[in-house]
Amino acid sequence: MNEFIKLLNINQSELAKYILNYLDRIKAKEYYNIKYIDKGGILVTPKGNRKYPLICAHLDTINDHKSKELPKLNIKGDYISLASDSPCNCLGGDDRCGVYIALSLIKDRTPYGFGFFYDEEIGGVGSGIASPLINNLDGVTAFIGLDRRGCDELALYGYNNSELIALFESNGYFKARGSFTDASNLSSLSDKGLACVNLSVGYYNEHTLKETINITAMNRTLAVLKSMVDELSSKPFLIENSMIYGGLYQSELYYYGDDIYNYGDDDIYNYDDDDTEELEQWYIEGYNKAMEQGYEISKAELSKENLKGAEPWYIAYINGFKDALYDMKHSIEF
Repeated sequence: MNEFIKLLNINQSELAKYILNYLDRIKAKEYYNIKYIDKGGILVTPKGNRKYPLICAHLDTINDHKSKELPKLNIKGDYISLASDSPCNCLGGDDRCGVYIALSLIKDRTPYGFGFFYDEEIGGVGSGIASPLINNLDGVTAFIGLDRRGCDELALYGYNNSELIALFESNGYFKARGSFTDASNLSSLSDKGLACVNLSVGYYNEHTLKETINITAMNRTLAVLKSMVDELSSKPFLIENSMIYGGLYQSELYYYGDDIYNYGDDDIYNYDDDDTEELEQWYIEGYNKAMEQGYEISKAELSKENLKGAEPWYIAYINGFKDALYDMKHSIEF
């Protein structure tokens, strides 16, 4: 926990120095090539002739460009939020959660490439500067962003590969439409036509004072990426024209509007007529709601529930809610 808290309590320039010192401390140079790119960021690639996805995270938060203040934290188990007197604009899980996952993968010597980029929040400045250098790398198979809210979203940007998407769907992620991130910026600038996706990393209500971080959700993505080395390193995943980006809902599970999560409005759901699929989606709703609230709040809320005579959709919702509580209680050691 302490290493992650450090990431929330430093600004962008301090974080870049921290990462370089951290890589030195864990002797990462024995396994990786490390390059600092002025105004671009830090590029870390595995040594040896191999293929690898480039894992993308960004160094800045909204606080670097607005309040210039650092957050004061409330920590309850695996759930982090802003203190009521915090002077900043947000908690900073976007994207310190992604940075933590990337550093953890490096510490475990996972044979991926990693890009830690400056100034994503003001237009992907760092990834744009780094793109020519990245285009000269022969081993990159795809761009994997660690810069998405929630616990199970797979954000797409139109630079899609159906096989890459299917790999993450088989690990429990669900397609959603993204707007912009470093991974999509690199795909748009790639001279090799490499696809991208962006994964949930455990923050919610980003860019607001209501931002929260769920450590269980963050560790979920960390565990999934550790398990996917062979698949993600097997070959280049090239952009296809068969995916219809505009046809995606804002999310296939639930709708986000103005950084506020909306639940319970019949107009926002787009369910298939098949009852089984509908119940599955209600289960996912319950799971994600509990994850968003964190263990303590969700546990207290569940204790008040009575399912006697409840509709099937609500039973499915509560089952998902319960499973999220179990996962949080038995989360990966942090």
